[in-house]
Amino acid sequence: MTTDGFDPAALLAEINDATAQVLASAERLTSEHLAGPSLLPGWTRGHVLTHLARNADALTNLLNWARTGIPTPMYPPGDARDRAIEEGAGRPAQEQLTDLYDASGRFAQAFTAMTPTAWGAKVTARNAGEIAATTLPGRRLRELYIHHVDLDAGWTPAHWPTEYTERELNEVAASFRGRPDCPPLLLRDDITHREQLIGPEGVAPAAVVSGRRQSLLAWLIGRTNGDGLIVEPFGRLPPLPAWM
Repeated sequence: MTTDGFDPAALLAEINDATAQVLASAERLTSEHLAGPSLLPGWTRGHVLTHLARNADALTNLLNWARTGIPTPMYPPGDARDRAIEEGAGRPAQEQLTDLYDASGRFAQAFTAMTPTAWGAKVTARNAGEIAATTLPGRRLRELYIHHVDLDAGWTPAHWPTEYTERELNEVAASFRGRPDCPPLLLRDDITHREQLIGPEGVAPAAVVSGRRQSLLAWLIGRTNGDGLIVEPFGRLPPLPAWM
């Protein structure tokens, strides 16, 4: 563990557990299942699994960049990322499973090779500009946990680990803070009673939205319609702008 609390070993263990959970769900899916719709509009389950494999390779590129200092973009230029997902989505189930397993192994190998100096480096992420290498583990966990839900294979936001959900809820709520296109709301976690404001700065919240942190997070990132959340004063949940 580093002095700032960044613990690569613990993060890799969490990533490996999350990967194993996705693979376990994927093992139960036939090629016919993979051709069926996921929870992401326009994507089949095959698109989701292929995306998870290519994301593992993309983040492996950034880990290698941080370790070697040799610029290695996440994806080739142009529409290569989208084409790779589209072309891979229709493959047989076993091919998809092997691809994700192998790509996850490459990521874990690159992760293990990182040094304290490498973790202190900065790299350039697609659509995010320059980022610290220490953010890469969190990015992979986000992909695994959220897209596992998108796979629509029986794994739901209720399965998200408590610590991950708390971290992610803090980050996602912060991304809505100060946005003029977001309604002014106070979010309240029913378990910890922690409260967070979202929406325009300096505007009093129009309502309090409360519920379990998993439900709050799933609603903020557009994975549910807000099932299980309570709005006070009583009313409907207001529409939210797109996350990220």
